[in-house]
Amino acid sequence: MAQVNWEFSKEETSNVLRIVDKQGNNPFVKKRRDQNVVEAEISITADQFWNAHLAALLTSQQRSGPESHVSQFLKEEIHSVSLDQCRDVKDIGEYVSEVLEEHGGIRYYNNIGEACERNFERLDGGGWDELWGELENLIEIRKREPRDSDYVVEREVATYLSEGFAGEGFHRVGSKQARNILQILGLTRFEIPLDSRITKWLNTNLELPYHVSGSGLSNSEYYHFIMDIVQDSCSTADVLPCIFDAAVFSSYDTNWTQSDADAIF
Repeated sequence: MAQVNWEFSKEETSNVLRIVDKQGNNPFVKKRRDQNVVEAEISITADQFWNAHLAALLTSQQRSGPESHVSQFLKEEIHSVSLDQCRDVKDIGEYVSEVLEEHGGIRYYNNIGEACERNFERLDGGGWDELWGELENLIEIRKREPRDSDYVVEREVATYLSEGFAGEGFHRVGSKQARNILQILGLTRFEIPLDSRITKWLNTNLELPYHVSGSGLSNSEYYHFIMDIVQDSCSTADVLPCIFDAAVFSSYDTNWTQSDADAIF
């Protein structure tokens, strides 16, 4: 398979370092460093996975800064759609949709409700054991310092979530959402959610031969291609992509607090 070797100028590398240095003391970046970088013995519960999956669905196509409707829901009402709560209702899709609609400001609540119902059925229908087997590969990696080659395992597990789980992937979980789930759980360092904030930064700060298309990221091959650019630029700057991601994300909001970071991601 043909490969592209990216080379970055001193100015481009400086741009990566500058955003990370500027946002280094932001609570959101500190939380990401503690949660995803420091070697740790990680144990993921079913509740934690369910909540991370829900957060990824909620943040898929709407703002999730500290004062957004999504952030407020995740901080204050996530318990109302917990795994145990969903197990106690007859119609999960309708229930989740109603809770989100009543909260207000949540887009596509019917789609999110439908996804929760279908994903719940797959998980409680025997999918948990399959899932834990895949996540174990990342849990082992997190026990040691990061290596550039770790992206291979991270990408394989992310692809499993979006395409392989139960034969077709989690419902409404694409490349971005899969990486969001894994990042929220503290399992990844190299594979990150690519969104409009990241693509805007890339188009502004790297001298790429073409414009990075946000719409193109729905194609997994294109997603991986752009992900390679991010990882290569970060490697050149000796920065972990998950920290770069946190720095770019937090740079769009000036009022992050530690409680915001702890409650949301």
